[in-house]
Amino acid sequence: MIKIYDKICVDAVVQSKIANNGFWKFNTIMYMSAFLCINFMTIAIILKSILPLELGDFYEKKSLTIKREALMYFVIPAFLANYFILFFNNRYEKLLEKYEAHNGKYILRYIIFSILLFFICVFVF
Repeated sequence: MIKIYDKICVDAVVQSKIANNGFWKFNTIMYMSAFLCINFMTIAIILKSILPLELGDFYEKKSLTIKREALMYFVIPAFLANYFILFFNNRYEKLLEKYEAHNGKYILRYIIFSILLFFICVFVF
């Protein structure tokens, strides 16, 4: 599973380097964190429907509380995970040597799969 995510990260880094010369690190971590955040939300929706967990009841709370909980549960963990997977100790350089890029095919599949799975979970559960 980690090898697949590493290949997705390599694809994202290469595509971001091509498109954004100066800010490719920022753009890479933002895109990868956004879609990992969507995956975390999908997992939370599935867990909330299967298990009687209190992962935050977003329907009865005020806007600021919802935003703060979304930050704590989804955005910050996704950002930290991607930082440590990609940029801690310049790990992206090792990944670029180990795996080859596939012209954005992996990152595009990851984006489409993440969004589709999220919408399926939202409308089914």
